[in-house]
Amino acid sequence: MACHFARWVMTDNEPNTHRLPADVLDFANTLSPKLRVRFIHGRALLAEMMFYLYGSTQLPQVVTLPSGRPSFASSGLPDFSLAYAGNTIGVMLSSEGKVGLDLEILHARSPIHQSRQSALAAVEKTWIAMQTDPDESASQLECIRQSVHKLSGQSDITSDTLSLHPSSGRLRSSITPNVQVMSDIEGAEIWSCAHTPAIQRLICWRYTPTEGFTRLQTFAAQQQVDSLHFMKLTSLPPAK
Repeated sequence: MACHFARWVMTDNEPNTHRLPADVLDFANTLSPKLRVRFIHGRALLAEMMFYLYGSTQLPQVVTLPSGRPSFASSGLPDFSLAYAGNTIGVMLSSEGKVGLDLEILHARSPIHQSRQSALAAVEKTWIAMQTDPDESASQLECIRQSVHKLSGQSDITSDTLSLHPSSGRLRSSITPNVQVMSDIEGAEIWSCAHTPAIQRLICWRYTPTEGFTRLQTFAAQQQVDSLHFMKLTSLPPAK
């Protein structure tokens, strides 16, 4: 199965909202200016992806699940996840399984916040300490952790519910037992895409209103990636 991950660098220009229903625009107008910009760009990018990949001329109805996770109201539509970092907005989408996306600006909160330290398992702390740039490595693990939790809709981040084993490329989640993550650092931006049950192909796109979608690269499940920061983590069997 293919997952799609698109990014859009927002500008001060108002995005084209012709694919957004009236109720979405009405809700956006109730938000503060900063939140409105993010919300409109996020929904516009999601709408453009749905048109480009599935031919939907208007954004389907989006509802908020009890967990706070947004989802299409129709169960037959793809699962999606949105993320923001600086002036970049990202959307991950898949027609099979569930997805979770997180974006972070490198060193934006470095060193890792004390409250997040307690969420790290001992194996994660050991791996971080061995890296050339521990703060950078800790930020990437945090991004990975957030993408997995966004996938599940859970916000309780502890080492008991999710442990990462970056040295071996494995992870264990008690909430989402079968999950795979791909993550990389590009310049000052970290991204992490999580999917259950597994990512066969991750297709990355850049979106601009003038050029539409430009395909950047595709990561396959067994592919060797040249990036020094690329990480792929796959679920370990459930602990007995």
